[in-house]
Amino acid sequence: MIKLSNSGLEAVLCRPGEYYLGTRFDHAGIFRRIVRDGYVFADEWFSHEDPFRHDRVCGLSEEFVTVEFDDVPVGGLFCKPGVGLLRRPDDAPYDWFRLYEVVRPGEWEVEASQSSARYIHLLPGYYRYTKEIRLLDGSRLEIIHSLDWDAPAPLKGYFYNHNFITFGDTPVGPSRKLHFPFRPTGDWRHPYDNAHFTEDGVAFTGPVQPDDSVYCGNLHNSDGLTPCEFSVSEGEHSVRVTGNHLLDHFVLWSNPRVACLEPYMILNMTPGSFSSWTFQYSFE
Repeated sequence: MIKLSNSGLEAVLCRPGEYYLGTRFDHAGIFRRIVRDGYVFADEWFSHEDPFRHDRVCGLSEEFVTVEFDDVPVGGLFCKPGVGLLRRPDDAPYDWFRLYEVVRPGEWEVEASQSSARYIHLLPGYYRYTKEIRLLDGSRLEIIHSLDWDAPAPLKGYFYNHNFITFGDTPVGPSRKLHFPFRPTGDWRHPYDNAHFTEDGVAFTGPVQPDDSVYCGNLHNSDGLTPCEFSVSEGEHSVRVTGNHLLDHFVLWSNPRVACLEPYMILNMTPGSFSSWTFQYSFE
């Protein structure tokens, strides 16, 4: 584990292969815990102990979602930055919850100081991916990404952060508030009697029951472009998030422990191209 601290803000990070071994989420900068002045903003929100499970991740967990898989023949290889080169076992569509064989895991370099950590993932012939996590002061951190894409085929799809914020042990209910700087619209999986849109966010009118979830896809600004800006609060505690890029959409997913706003950024990289983007978090 890597422990970062700066004036009251603490973050515990995992080294690749030490906590999460699944093939869904980016293995760079897996968060284990985020604490400010003794209050736990992010920690384990699940009860399962299988490190190969698709969602055994905490806090600010990220994923590259590409469409390359659809054009890969059975037995062929597809690429997920931050994981490596994976094999398509059959003609079934890509399944986020499935464990795929990692044929080439790539090479990792990890550097850490008291208040920052840098992960470099090298997959020769495909990409050089860098993620740096910095604690800026006692309440803020940023995640800086850069990707050099050298593969023979384009990289098209999305990048997002799942944002598993737990707010201690407080369950999701009417005191959990989600806010945007715009009027949201989106596609609910089905009508919910405990969640609805407000003028500038989403409100929970009742708890999310055990073994239940709330989902809204294609969540975006009803009046135009969707900025990467939002906040999630629980009582006097809140997490404010900004990014230096526009979004295609958000996804809202909630269970009884977490209410996650997932900002989806479009990826469209040609061979030999470079891209960079940053998220900044404020824990208040």
